[in-house]
Amino acid sequence: MSARSRLWWAAAVVLATAGMWGVVTRPGGNLALLVGFCSGFEIDSGVWATLRWRTPLRYAAVSALVLALGAHWAGVRRGREPVGRTIARVPMVAALLTHGSGALTLALELGADRYCRTTLDEVGFLRGVLAFLIADVALALAALCALAAVRMPRHRLRRLARSRWFQRAAATATVSGLLCFLPVADLGSGPVTGRDACGSEEPLSLRGELPFLCNARLYFPTMPDHHLLAYGRKQCEAYPNIRVDVSLIVPICPAAARQWDMEIAAEEAEIERWDAANQVACDEARHRPLITPVAVARDRLWSEIGLAAFEDHELTSDDDPALRHDLVGSTPGHLVIGASAESQICLTAETYRRRPPVEVKAWDKVVEIGYESPTGDFVIVNPMSGPGTVSNLAFLGKGHYRVRVHYREPVWAQDLPQHILVMVFPGASERVIAHKR
Repeated sequence: MSARSRLWWAAAVVLATAGMWGVVTRPGGNLALLVGFCSGFEIDSGVWATLRWRTPLRYAAVSALVLALGAHWAGVRRGREPVGRTIARVPMVAALLTHGSGALTLALELGADRYCRTTLDEVGFLRGVLAFLIADVALALAALCALAAVRMPRHRLRRLARSRWFQRAAATATVSGLLCFLPVADLGSGPVTGRDACGSEEPLSLRGELPFLCNARLYFPTMPDHHLLAYGRKQCEAYPNIRVDVSLIVPICPAAARQWDMEIAAEEAEIERWDAANQVACDEARHRPLITPVAVARDRLWSEIGLAAFEDHELTSDDDPALRHDLVGSTPGHLVIGASAESQICLTAETYRRRPPVEVKAWDKVVEIGYESPTGDFVIVNPMSGPGTVSNLAFLGKGHYRVRVHYREPVWAQDLPQHILVMVFPGASERVIAHKR
């Protein structure tokens, strides 16, 4: 093996090692994954991207480089250097094609597609470019160095270049390459329909090109309309084998729309069934007072942060009171009730003129606490959604009350709701009583 070949092989090994480091530590992964749909992505995500991660081209093409170097060395040792050169060129040409496509993708993104340049700026221009320069360009250069190490002698190259069949092949390849890039010439700018063009209507509830454009602006805010429509129709042709969320193409793809409508209808039917079952559970467990109440109010609601009553008064603290026995807490003008965020609540509120009998049977917790109403507007609500059907519980106006909270856990196995019963009656005591905990 000549000194020239050894130098080229050494350069190839250094570059391949740098490329392997770049694959492991590349800052942003493949640029196509950052910018989504772009002209270069459509090319790079095909055969080349598939081959790039198949052995022996995986991990910076080091395995392909070792294979080529071994073939060249074995050919020299056995006195068959031309055979070794030919064998070595195969994996290196494959590595050059697969990893060189990354540089081609970058060139297309930066030079031809305005939308992709804009998106690349949004995700970090230097970050995306380094993703290529560190890995794919280093790999392509390593393959070129290896090919230089096994290139034919100059007199053979001159003879090859003068041959008629080579000149015809080069001319054919040049023309074919130019024809392949003709579609890129159509990547000019065009009108961009904004998401607000559909008004207040939900785009997924409508059909047609305009709703599609409105919906797609969530993913492609600056892509020209004609490119976006072409992309949507292409994905529709490939449905259900698509790379995007099906909701993107629902407005312009009848097949996707039919499946989408069926799934939405099934989900709505399941929600209605579950809602009806919860209402039945609330009705069947309705509390029967042992003495006559002043008023009874019922509600079925959902809350991620429990229930609360908050009165707008200077005595009222903005801080949530501490829960006593993990169920109820109060300060003047502020009461909170703990509940599970994963289940609906069957809420019953009862007011009494005198202390009602204590009931603990069928309840998991029963805690009684004092409450001061500074305004006389004591309403228990879901803090995130506001008042429901439960009215003012301070039936005697502002003053001191006792609040007894009963809690029964959800039936998790049947996905049935939790139950909360609140009894309010006059009383000045601040004592906390855990009747059952």
